[in-house]
Formats: sequence, C-alpha cells, structure tokens
Amino acid sequence: WFLHTADATCPFLTPGRKRVPLEPLPPDCRPLEFTGYDQALEWCETERANLVSAVHRAAASGHPGIAWRLPAALWGFFYLRSHLYDWLHSAETGVAAARSINDREGLARLIQERANVLGELGRYDEAVADYQQVLILYRELGDAVGTSQTVGNLGNVHLQFGRLDKAVEWLRQALAMDRHLGRTWGVGIALANLGDAYQRLGRFDEATSCLEEALSVLRTSGNRWVEGVTLDILGTVAHRLHALDDAMEHYHQALAVHRDIGNRWGEGHTLAHLGDAYLDAGEREAARTSWRRALVIFEEFGHQDAEEIRDRLRRLDTQPRSS
Repeated sequence: WFLHTADATCPFLTPGRKRVPLEPLPPDCRPLEFTGYDQALEWCETERANLVSAVHRAAASGHPGIAWRLPAALWGFFYLRSHLYDWLHSAETGVAAARSINDREGLARLIQERANVLGELGRYDEAVADYQQVLILYRELGDAVGTSQTVGNLGNVHLQFGRLDKAVEWLRQALAMDRHLGRTWGVGIALANLGDAYQRLGRFDEATSCLEEALSVLRTSGNRWVEGVTLDILGTVAHRLHALDDAMEHYHQALAVHRDIGNRWGEGHTLAHLGDAYLDAGEREAARTSWRRALVIFEEFGHQDAEEIRDRLRRLDTQPRSS
C-alpha cells in the first residue's frame, strides 16, 4: 500500500522520470490516488516517518523488492524537502535489499540514489565511485536511459566538486545522448547544468545560451523543479556581470517557482544569492532580511550552508555603513 501510494505521487513530484516497475496489487489493497502536486507532497510529508520505517521493515521481514522500490519512488520527495539522512539510510537499505536478490536493475537504481544523496552531502569522491559502478551496471543491462542519466549525474557531481573541465566533458556527453534518445527531460537538465559549468568558468555567453535554451525546454516538458534552478543560475550570471537589476529579477522569478513547488532547499539557496545581490547594490537591510530567511531554511534541515550564512550576517554587522 505504501509503495503503490508513493508511486502515485511520482507523476506530480517527478513527472519526467522513469518510474519504478511495480508488481500487481492484491485485490484487497487500495492505494491512494492524488489529484495534484500539493496533495501528493503533503501526503509524503505527513507519512514520512512511516514511509522510512516501511523501507526498513520490508527489508527485515523478507520483502526486498519493496525495500528497494520504495526509496526509489520517494527520491524526488526526499530531495525536494531536503530529508537527506532519511534519503541516505533508505537508499543504503535498498542497495542491500536489491543485492540480496541479485536484482541488477534495482541495484543500479539504488546505488544511483545513494550517489545522489552523497553528492548533496558533499561526499563527492564516494558519489563518483557509486556513479561509476552504476554506469557499468546500466551498460551491461543495455539501458540507454539509465546510462544517459548516470553520465549526466557524473557531470553534475564534478560540477558541485568544482572539477569544471570534467563536468563540461560529462555534461556534453549526457546532452548528446539525451538529444539522440529524444529525452526532453534529460536535455533540459543537461543544458541547465552545462550552463552552470560555463558560468563558473567565466564563459558567460555560452552559459547564457545554454540556460536560455534550458528554460525553453524545461517549460515545454513541465520540469518546474529545474526551471527554478535555471532561473537562479541566470541570476548568478547577471550578478557576475554586474547587472544587478537583472540578477534580482531572475532571483525573484526563481523564488516564485521554488515556493510554488515547495522546493525549500532551492528557496534557501536563492535567498542567499539574492542577499548577496542586495548587498552589492548597497541595500544592507534587504540583504540581512534575505539571508535571515535563508538561514531559517538551512537550520530547519541542518544544512551545511547554515554556518556560511551566519558568517555573512556577522560580517554585515561589523562592516561600517557608508555615508
């Protein structure tokens, strides 16, 4: 019941991602159905403790198929709400469950989930090692979509680790593969990440080109999650080019998308960036307000960026005001 109900949230929370293959329901099992995004997200949040418990109970009681499928169905929720340790522990249980029955598709999927959360926790070398395992598995399985996703994830983790040349190399591969496969969802994500890599390298024209194309693709495919991220990156490009009005406009657009879909983590990051832009524009109190709002979110999730925001606020209080 939990597995099939969790799966029913996927068309709303992660509409473009390949869903987990499920076994038929017994006749007396009637999972919930959802009519919209907010309803699906609210159910996951309300049932979070029970869902995590169900993963571990399934593994302990001889239901390994449920134990790996349930965290795979919940990955988007865990990411959106930044429940990183629930995500990690559930993924680790799922990896062990899939391995216990030699389910190679399940193993690839759950090692990839573990790699995703390890990257978010800043454990980049471990994430890269996991993705490399997954790449081998998907190639052995002949799964072109799984392979393209993993190539893109390798690009993203190198991007987050600051290995920008490697990131560009992997992301270009992912973009070419997704275009060939006709995976609009993957194309939008690859373009957004490639644009981020280019802006970090200071290649602003290429960054803007990728990000604007990404926005068009993401809006066509309904990927509002990455749309918000892309708007934030466009804000960063404008900020780095000292176009502060444009930067703030992009950041406000990103915040509207983050808030509309409940992406609290994205909201926190964009509030932090908006505070930086306000400070550069000489609007100290607006910067303080934006950073304080970001800090509330990061503290809510025990996020590692909370201390950096506290440091910005401390520095703001010690800086002399200009006359």
